[in-house]
Amino acid sequence: MNTSWQDTLARERIRLVEAQLAHGADTRAQAEIALEWKAVEYRGKAAAVGHGAVDLRVCAEATLDALHRLLGARLSFRLVGVKAVRAFDDLVAIVALSVLDPETGGQRRLVGTAPTDDGSLPHGVARAVLNATNRVLGNFLATGE
Repeated sequence: MNTSWQDTLARERIRLVEAQLAHGADTRAQAEIALEWKAVEYRGKAAAVGHGAVDLRVCAEATLDALHRLLGARLSFRLVGVKAVRAFDDLVAIVALSVLDPETGGQRRLVGTAPTDDGSLPHGVARAVLNATNRVLGNFLATGE
């Protein structure tokens, strides 16, 4: 059997399966995000009235909803803010989250960024949330702590 050290150290990651944003006739923005972990899909949803910044927020909230469905009550993230900025001719999603630090009992701030490839705002925001939570989730899912 030939395994490399990379295979033995590799960790599974939560995978973004789908990200959708829709607007109703009443200016209601609705986002649905699907994540996959160990061949199980977790769907999160969020909705609010408005456009622009509201679109960003519902995409981030839907991603957090999917993460909370995956994690149960074991770990909880809170959205502090989300913004899209133009950088180097691309639109980049920036997400700020907080999570309770089990060691100190205080809130820990997490920040994630991701480009909105091909103008896909929901995918960019969902990836920014996953990038913000990556280190915390990677360790938590690997060790349960």
